[in-house]
Amino acid sequence: MNPDAVKPSKGNILIVDDSPDNLRVLSNTLAEHDYKVRCVTNGEMALISIKNLLPDLVLLDIRMPIMDGYEVCQHLKANPQTKEIPVIFLSALDDVMGKVKAFEVGGADYITKPFQSEEVLVRIENQLMIQRLNDDLNERNQRLQQEIDHHKQTEAALRQEIKKRSLIEAALQDAKDAAEAANYAKSEFLARMSHELRTPLNAILGFSELMQQDSALSAEYQDYSRSINQSGRQLLQLLNHILAMTQVEASQLSLNKQTFHFLHLLDSLEAVWDQKAAAKGLRLTVDRDPTLPQYIEADESKLRQVLMSLLDNAIRFTTQGSVSLRVNVGHVDWVTERQATASYPLPAAKYQLGFEVVDTGQGIAPHELEHLFKAFSQTTTGRQSERGIGLSLLLSRQFVQLMGGDLTLSSTPGQGTIAQFQIVVQAGTPNPCLTTSLNPISDYDIELSAPFVAPLPQLSDELIIESLQMAMPTGWLTQLHQAAIKGFDQQISQLIQEIPTTHALLAGILMDWNRNFQFDHIVSITRQVLERT
Repeated sequence: MNPDAVKPSKGNILIVDDSPDNLRVLSNTLAEHDYKVRCVTNGEMALISIKNLLPDLVLLDIRMPIMDGYEVCQHLKANPQTKEIPVIFLSALDDVMGKVKAFEVGGADYITKPFQSEEVLVRIENQLMIQRLNDDLNERNQRLQQEIDHHKQTEAALRQEIKKRSLIEAALQDAKDAAEAANYAKSEFLARMSHELRTPLNAILGFSELMQQDSALSAEYQDYSRSINQSGRQLLQLLNHILAMTQVEASQLSLNKQTFHFLHLLDSLEAVWDQKAAAKGLRLTVDRDPTLPQYIEADESKLRQVLMSLLDNAIRFTTQGSVSLRVNVGHVDWVTERQATASYPLPAAKYQLGFEVVDTGQGIAPHELEHLFKAFSQTTTGRQSERGIGLSLLLSRQFVQLMGGDLTLSSTPGQGTIAQFQIVVQAGTPNPCLTTSLNPISDYDIELSAPFVAPLPQLSDELIIESLQMAMPTGWLTQLHQAAIKGFDQQISQLIQEIPTTHALLAGILMDWNRNFQFDHIVSITRQVLERT
């Protein structure tokens, strides 16, 4: 369905929040109550989307990188075309000065996180009602003024006034078009610059890796190339960590359950982290319960990211000895002999999966354990290593709790640490179409992906551009570009489904960007493709 098509709804809402999970919760809630919803993850894309299609109301997060909510609101209130749009601020801030500033820059209302769906719906309805009443009053005043003018002015004066107004409106429209074109160009430039920050770093990493493989280089220059590569990876990690910081404030997360090959997931984890451990002179063991189910239905991405984070921490802070991943299973729903012979379909069995990551590292002091699940908290060892910003365990625990379990730590200084959690999953039905080829875990994913960002295949922008040129026509590319500018994630999803199965990897990358509301990536790529056609 075309989002531009007119259909009965209670209002057109634009949500601006740099937390994709937060966007999904709000979007689903409002859609269920007959609102048309658009979502963007940053202020620049919000201004572009509003310029292309004015919303009836804006739900605006305050704390966002580059351009915060206050600055976005000031832009809207300074523009005659958008100054009447009501803005409701969303923020974890609960201090008086934060609320005062929200109203000073033009906010109509303020909701403090964690919010309740009922409160959000009531406040939106109140603001839309006030806006409708104001619009109705303005419309009545305009009609009344027109009637008064009609009786006071002669036919000649009226014609002269109409002529003047036509000239003024034409001039204002030209100025408006010029301003919109300038704003669009500026916004596209900012989006491109944000995207291009990673391009030179990727080149540095790629060439430094090639240099390390060059046997003609001396040992000294091999060390230089390794230092360059390590510094580049740390810088990319820092950029991704900054994007992940605001996820700590999200009060609600969503699960994306699907059936996947559980044993393949464990195989891929073991293959990659065995190399990581061996590089430090450590021994990695993966102990599996022989009765583990082959297929399960769960959130594969979140489970993988939790295990990757725990293994990364264990290997990073272990200098000698071993790291072990232990996986066991217990049945939650048992199938009786009578049920096994029943002719009617039975519900799928459930399993309780237990995970333990055990290391022989430096351990954690008892007084530091209780602080590890707080945002930006680190142990003394972690601060000395100068790596990370203290978010991985907090986000891991949130993901595990979302999957129905809890993450706990136990440690003995000088002997090691044990991280363990249990989750309940449902048995999955094998699907011949299931494959792990589109989501392999690679060394590139571990080093460059931020915590809790699903790993993407290694595909450069140039290859994505060439694939789009080869696979899709110009009309389709134009539709995708416009949908990304306006923040229409549902239309983008429908367009991606038109990509041929021979380009499944391309479709997977675009779908991941869309799922995480990274519309600036899609805008940048499609713009480059259209410029070449």
